[in-house]
Amino acid sequence: MRFDVEGRWHNGDALKLAYMVKAAVTRLRQDHVLIDLRRVATPPDAEGKFLICDRLRRALAPKTRVVLVGPPELVDTEFVPEGLDQCPDIALFGAEGDALNWLSLQ
Repeated sequence: MRFDVEGRWHNGDALKLAYMVKAAVTRLRQDHVLIDLRRVATPPDAEGKFLICDRLRRALAPKTRVVLVGPPELVDTEFVPEGLDQCPDIALFGAEGDALNWLSLQ
C-alpha cells in the first residue's frame, strides 16, 4: 500500500495521516505500507520534526511494516524503538528503491 503525501505540513497532520493509514490497512488487510513524504513542505515558522513515527507506532498493529521516504531532518526516527514485538516496524529512507527493498517488494 502506498501513500503519497504532499502540501504544507501542519500540527496535527501526523495524527490524521496515522489514522488514515490505519483505516486503509484495516480495510484492505495490508501489512506493508510505503509513505512518501518527499513532496511535503514545512511552514516557514515550523520547528522540530514531524511526529509521524510516534503516531504510526501508536496507531498501527505490531505486524505492520511501514517505510517512510523523505528527508531525515524532518522525521522523528530517533524515538522509534527497534525490534519490539508490540510495535510496528518503521524505517526511513531517502530513496524509494531502498525503501521497497526493505519492504521486500522488489
